[in-house]
Amino acid sequence: MSGLLQAYWYITKMRVLTNLAYRFEVFAAVGTNIILLIASVFLWRSAYAGIEQVQSMQLDDLITYTVLSILLASVFVCGVQNTIYYKIREGQIVTDFYRPIPLLASYLADDLGSAVSGLVNRVIPLFLFATIVFGPPLPASWKHFLLFVPSVLLSYALLWLLSALVGLAAFWVMELGNLGIVKDSIVRILSGSLVPLWFFPETIQRISAFLPFQYTYQAPISIYIGVVSIPEAFQGMVIQIVWVAVLALLLRWAWNRTKTKTLIQGG
Repeated sequence: MSGLLQAYWYITKMRVLTNLAYRFEVFAAVGTNIILLIASVFLWRSAYAGIEQVQSMQLDDLITYTVLSILLASVFVCGVQNTIYYKIREGQIVTDFYRPIPLLASYLADDLGSAVSGLVNRVIPLFLFATIVFGPPLPASWKHFLLFVPSVLLSYALLWLLSALVGLAAFWVMELGNLGIVKDSIVRILSGSLVPLWFFPETIQRISAFLPFQYTYQAPISIYIGVVSIPEAFQGMVIQIVWVAVLALLLRWAWNRTKTKTLIQGG
């Protein structure tokens, strides 16, 4: 077990060091997110002009929501779907099967390295920028913050499992095409990452309650800004745990089916 942990730690560490080496990419990503942050905040300020609150949300809460959403997007790095796709397309997946460690776990360790580097390279400077320009995006209370942290971890698990399931489709279709883009677009919309689902029609809100997407972004951010009560926060986290278990079982089943299908394009 200790040997496996050391292997995972090495993969994670190497990904962090690799991402830290590409400084121009870091600056470009931070600059892009700053532009997105400024545009989003001023858009909401224009929408709230002369209005005290909408859907029980005040402007300050919505600004904090926007800041947290962009910060989480910088950490929620799930490249497993592209990793699997390119490994299959280039034929490298065969050699990966001979690794002495579980393959999907190694991909998870690699993505965790990207998430850690995103926390250092992007989240910290973006948080400082938002604090200076718009004021500190503080949580509703320390209790809400303590619940926010495990909720974020569960959110990342949900996103990673969804990405892994989409990546496994490459074993059958050989060419993912726009499938990954479609999945990312659905997540961005139905997760509340772009616009909170409270502003959507009630029909969409009711349907979204039975899907895992809103429990990736909106659930943890709602806890952070105090839109939901402490009991409601625990209830939301229970739903997150259930979805993580369901998707993990589905991924395990799909992976067992997938390992027997190693047809690689080109030979």
